[in-house]
Amino acid sequence: MISSADDFKCYAESKDEVENAKINETAAEEVWLEVISKYPDLSRLVVANGSVSIDVLERLSLSDDVDVRWDVAMKRRINRSTFERLATDKSVMVRHRIACNPKVPRDLLVLLAEDEDEDEMVAEAARKRL
Repeated sequence: MISSADDFKCYAESKDEVENAKINETAAEEVWLEVISKYPDLSRLVVANGSVSIDVLERLSLSDDVDVRWDVAMKRRINRSTFERLATDKSVMVRHRIACNPKVPRDLLVLLAEDEDEDEMVAEAARKRL
């Protein structure tokens, strides 16, 4: 179990495979929030951890980093409010990822089918799923 943000950072930066693999262990919600706050550059690794709570994923969906939001948009176990937020994200790549998410609610697919990005990438992906 990951016991602190500093431990997570050490595991993430370790060249040793066994130590580095520890980034996939569980941690308390407070630890994840500490990692996000103290080491925002490690947020993508937090998203990738399968034990992260829906609440932590929701917090990460507010990130200024488009790559972090894109990673969250790929997750199947995000809540309704996170789906809604990311379906209207300023980044076309994030909206597209939501349109491709197998768990996106149908009403949000309908909204995304009307997306007005230049390439119509988002709308096309949503229409294929309707």
